[in-house]
Amino acid sequence: MTRGNDLLQDALQQLDGWSTEPNHISRTLTIDESQHADLTERIKVFADAFELRPHVRRRNGCTEIDISRDEGVTLSEVSFAARIEDAYQNITGATREPSPRTKSTGRSRAWWRLRTAR
Repeated sequence: MTRGNDLLQDALQQLDGWSTEPNHISRTLTIDESQHADLTERIKVFADAFELRPHVRRRNGCTEIDISRDEGVTLSEVSFAARIEDAYQNITGATREPSPRTKSTGRSRAWWRLRTAR
């Protein structure tokens, strides 16, 4: 496994609540209609900045987000998902407790700080 793949795996582990597959990452959020509208607007802005086209839909009182890439998920998609997660936390006022995985690797925390500082 290359250093780039190690970094990608570390970054994916930071995405609590996100499901990961080789070609996509996804998340289902239980939020109300106004929160969905707010989050969707923010996702549009992030998507333009990252030049990505996520699939966002409302179903059964939940917001479903899917970020796909035919060539496989890259750090760009993971960073985009992290922005969505931050927006979700901000909109709902939820706080995220660090998971045991988050504490496990200093290298990924350093990478994460660099990526989110932009």
